[in-house]
Amino acid sequence: MAAKAPDYQPAERSRHSTVRVGDYLYMCGGVQPGLPKVHNNEKKKSMCSVMEVCHVRTGRWEQKPTTGNAPLGVRGYAAAAIEREIFYFGGYCNHDYCYHNSLYSFNVDTFNWKELSPTTSHHGPMMKHLCDMIAIKVNGEDYLVVIGGLGPSSNNTPNQPGTQYSKFRSSRQRCNEVHFYKLSTG
Repeated sequence: MAAKAPDYQPAERSRHSTVRVGDYLYMCGGVQPGLPKVHNNEKKKSMCSVMEVCHVRTGRWEQKPTTGNAPLGVRGYAAAAIEREIFYFGGYCNHDYCYHNSLYSFNVDTFNWKELSPTTSHHGPMMKHLCDMIAIKVNGEDYLVVIGGLGPSSNNTPNQPGTQYSKFRSSRQRCNEVHFYKLSTG
């Protein structure tokens, strides 16, 4: 009699998020063995283009391929879900001082990534990681709220009025920014 194959388990990782939608947990990115310390290459694209999915009731994990372009800010990004979409903000690219302030959506029915707002140093929340994001509803409208974070102190977005920024080591800064993103208007 052949031995039963062990159940699949995702690679060990840190600085990632796991988001629940229905009876499933969705996990991607994070610091994991073999993650290239480059902005973008085929190996990094391959590692970022899969979603680890756990069925909560059975505890069984599986790795599923995705379509579209997955975010490159794979470390310390923020994530929140609204209905069948998971939203991912910011993150650190795993090389040099490459931080992001892009916003992506991931549809759990189609397994497709969509970039909603690209990374830019000209507007929006600071390019950062280690921030948080929550989903709220105001007057029937869905919003994402990005709060705080850590990012580079130079070559970043203009300071948000009324926000505190403090140096963290020589080339980075912490902030208590609060930004609202209205889904219906982008």
